[in-house]
Amino acid sequence: ITHEFLPRLLHHHAAQHPQVGVEVRTIHQDQMTQALLTRSVDFGLGFYKHPHPQVASDLLVSGQLFLAVAASVWGQAPRTARLAKVPVIRLVGDDPMRQSIDEIAHRLGSPAGPGIQVQTSRLALDLVRLGMGWTVVDFLTARGLDPAQMVTLELHELAPMSLYSYQARSSPPSLPATRMLAMLPVLLHQTLSGQHEPRA
Repeated sequence: ITHEFLPRLLHHHAAQHPQVGVEVRTIHQDQMTQALLTRSVDFGLGFYKHPHPQVASDLLVSGQLFLAVAASVWGQAPRTARLAKVPVIRLVGDDPMRQSIDEIAHRLGSPAGPGIQVQTSRLALDLVRLGMGWTVVDFLTARGLDPAQMVTLELHELAPMSLYSYQARSSPPSLPATRMLAMLPVLLHQTLSGQHEPRA
């Protein structure tokens, strides 16, 4: 989300409210609860519904997951079972995307073993660009990939992934944060439909 959508949101917000300062933090899902409940952050964005009962999860948009592989690797792979021998780039630990990657790897018959595991989807994608394997990405990431460099395959067999905004149930976000949240649905729609950013 940080790389694929936030720049557009921040640019639009700055054009509308240039006097308002914004601080962006990248934190793990398990750190999100404390940050929201202590008001260290006004709101959060993330894939999958937040499990904590004191955190409200508001659905913004849903979309399919995609398998991403370098065009050079896709072109050289055998026509039958193209990716069976291509390594998978996994995410470590309890990242929600990990289960989807593991499921597709099992279906493809990808090589067993630890392989390469990384902390972020961004690093996984950078390794994929270098031809080191394939990974699974969300619909926002897939939308922004260069088709000349990357091949993306929509994974209809997996459940759609949803993007949520998070906020503490006990205390609403500040007015500036509420204004930013209100921008999300339209900007997400424009991003996914390929429309240009609205003029300020």
